[in-house]
Amino acid sequence: MKHAPKLALLVAAGMASAGAQAADFEVSENTTLTLGGEVVLNYLYEKRTNGENDTDFKDDGSKVVIGGTRDLGNGITAFAEAEFEYNTLGNSDTVSRDGSILGFVGDFGEVAIGASDNVFEDLISDAVDPFENASLDAVSLTDEDSMLTYYSPDMDGFSFRLQGRHNNRDGSDANDGQDAEVSLIAAAEYDFGPVALAAAYDSRGSINANGSDSSEFTSQDHVVGLAAVAQLSDRLEASARFAQENDQAGNDTDYTAIALSYNYGGGDLYGAAQSVDPSTGSSNTQTAAGVNYEIAEDVIIFAEYGDLDRKTTDGQFKDLDTDKLGVAGLIYEF
Repeated sequence: MKHAPKLALLVAAGMASAGAQAADFEVSENTTLTLGGEVVLNYLYEKRTNGENDTDFKDDGSKVVIGGTRDLGNGITAFAEAEFEYNTLGNSDTVSRDGSILGFVGDFGEVAIGASDNVFEDLISDAVDPFENASLDAVSLTDEDSMLTYYSPDMDGFSFRLQGRHNNRDGSDANDGQDAEVSLIAAAEYDFGPVALAAAYDSRGSINANGSDSSEFTSQDHVVGLAAVAQLSDRLEASARFAQENDQAGNDTDYTAIALSYNYGGGDLYGAAQSVDPSTGSSNTQTAAGVNYEIAEDVIIFAEYGDLDRKTTDGQFKDLDTDKLGVAGLIYEF
């Protein structure tokens, strides 16, 4: 299963974060600092749509996470978190900030500012994505920076999430007076117990058509989605997802997927299948499966294979796209 460990408080905010063994340091009676992270190493085999094969041994996003919480009184807690990516294999000496977030939690719910996960992805795309690497295609969504996000409290199983993002410009004179459209995202979930249902919408706003130095912003059309997750037994979970992506030309692409995950005791067996059906051109069917095993606390090994059947809308292959993928990997969370 995909692992996105969290700091204890930051369940809703959605940033990949420190693992269960993250260290907490009490700075004062009301303030706690947390240090954690993860190491991710993968060996991949990829077959391109042009028939060429490629193998790679790489670090797939190892990071250190620094976070902190403070009790502000009156039932309100503030939190902040920052991620820093690095390369465990040593072929790069670069350490870069991957994202950061500031938020407040109380009886009102949670407000977060910064690099929160797109709430459409949280409730719709991720519903059928148990994979570390062999993920099936999904709709294109608003980028996950400069987000302002509200997470409602749980109201007898019902909750909702609201999100907005402004497409930031580089501040140059060329952009003066050129407005970008704000992206608006909304998602809601009702958890009945054994079954949870979700719906979401992402307006996607506009994108900078010619890079950050350009003032030419191009509108995007919306995406919509529905998802259901059912706990069939203590060990077996089933999920389904439908999402539709629209474009300015009036075309749409439907993504219909199902997934199963079975906990066999030492880890999980999981798989998914999806139909990708554009309004113009050929449809395709994607399948993927995987298994993981927890060899020690917070140390996981996994193997996955995906047949992604990628084509362009006219039925032709894109030469550099990954058509088939095999991967074996190790994840250590600390």
